[in-house]
Formats: sequence, structure tokens, C-alpha cells
Amino acid sequence: MKKLALLLTALGVVSAATYAAPELTVTNFGQSIETENVSGGADIDDLWLWNTVGLKYNDTSIALTAGKKWAVNYDDHKDMKSDNSRLQFDISQKITDDFTLKGRYRGQKNFDRFQIGYDYKFGMFSTYGDLFYDSYNGERNDEFHAELFPIAVTYGPVKVAYYFEYVKNMGEILPGAKEDSMEHQIRAYATLYKGEQLTLSTEGRFTIVSDENWKDENGKATGYNHYDDFGRNRLYLKANYAMTENLDVFGSFGYEIREYKGENGDKDNDNKYWSNVVIGYNYKF
Repeated sequence: MKKLALLLTALGVVSAATYAAPELTVTNFGQSIETENVSGGADIDDLWLWNTVGLKYNDTSIALTAGKKWAVNYDDHKDMKSDNSRLQFDISQKITDDFTLKGRYRGQKNFDRFQIGYDYKFGMFSTYGDLFYDSYNGERNDEFHAELFPIAVTYGPVKVAYYFEYVKNMGEILPGAKEDSMEHQIRAYATLYKGEQLTLSTEGRFTIVSDENWKDENGKATGYNHYDDFGRNRLYLKANYAMTENLDVFGSFGYEIREYKGENGDKDNDNKYWSNVVIGYNYKF
């Protein structure tokens, strides 16, 4: 009887531990359509279809994203053809209540991206950023990227952040090719309206200074152009509508105005306007 009692007790402990163990659960899934247009290009629109699934295991969040891209060209052949796809895996691990580590793999037809990042909050202040390496297929040089928000300040519904981006072309840099580039921005975020179902928000991105370094071509200065100081300004308007407790529909519109500065005799370019439209839904469990 004692052995039977001990066995039943042991089975009860194991069952309780198994029941209490964290499980991998689905937190959400959604779809969205995104179009992007740059003036001066042959393609009227780049069209993406995104499919996303969110997962959670204890304090670890996972997101799987699959996308398909079509190029829409009305100028020459008036056709629509698929020219790229994306498979993306995101993972984030909460180290403390205020500090989170992140990782990402992105695979596309033309490159693979390996990315690590962090997010740290302390009161109304925060800092976050990402470092990633793009391994390109073909003859294009691989690239190292740093996208950092050294400091951001949140006060009520408004957040203002300083953004810095640095891109370094890896490997052998041929004469006449770009070596690296950098950009400094101020970014601002605000909630414009928050009701029971509808939330309206905005985001602004304002370039302060931008520059590039190009390798001299056979001892001669290489011509290039880059964003002029205060010459790149982008504004987003975003809306989210909670149709039910679990289902949200959302949309956003982004528009950017660009002014370029030519160096070493290079001329301005035609890509002066950029626009972006996203519509989709997200279902939460």
C-alpha cells in the first residue's frame, strides 16, 4: 500500500508539472497588402502580399512571415509579374521587464539577412536598435547595417527619437563604387485619437544630414548624389479599428518628399516622391 501511495503521489507530481509547463501557443495571425511607389521608376507599384503568424513560448515571442511580391509596370508592357518573395523568422526574448533581445532571419530571392537587436526602457526613456548583415546573391557586395535609436523620449501619447543608420559595403570595393553611407534622422510618433474601437496615429521621419563615400575611379573624383540636409521627410497616417475583441483591421498611408544633393558634378535624380499604402487584418487569440 505504501508503494502504491508513493507511486500515485509521484504520478500526481509529474502530471502537475507537465500541466504547468509552458506550451508553444499561437497568439495571432493576419494578412496584409502593401504597395510602394517611387517617382521616376519604371514600375508604377511594387505589390506585396504578407501572411503572418505569431507564437509564444513562456517569455519568448516568435513571428513567422511569408510574402510574395509582384512588379506592376504600366509604362512599357502593361504587365504584372512576380519577381520576389520573402520568408522571415523573428524571435524576441524578454531578459528582464525592461530589457529584450531580438533576432531575425530574412530570406529573399536576391539576399539573406541575419539580424540581432535590443530594446531597453527606463521610465520615459528608451533605447533600441538592430545590427544586420545582408548576404547578396550575384555580383553585388554584401552589406553591414546598423540602425540605432540611441535615445527616445515618451511623454503621454507622444514619442520623439533620434535615429542613426550606417551601411558599409563589404569585400572588395571597385573604383567608382560606394564604400559606405550614413544618415541621421529625428523621428516622432503620436496617437491622434483613441476611442473604444478606432485608433488614429501618425509617424514622422525627418532627415537631418546624409552622406556617402565613394571610391575614386582611377584617381578621379566619382560623381554621386545623396539626400540633401533636411532633404528627406516622410509622414505616415495610420488607423486601427477593433471590429471585435479579437479582430482588428488596419491601414496606413505614407508619403515622402526627397531633395538630393549632387557631388563631383553628378546631377540630381528623379526619385523625388515615395508613397506607401498598407491594408490588412490581425486576429488575436
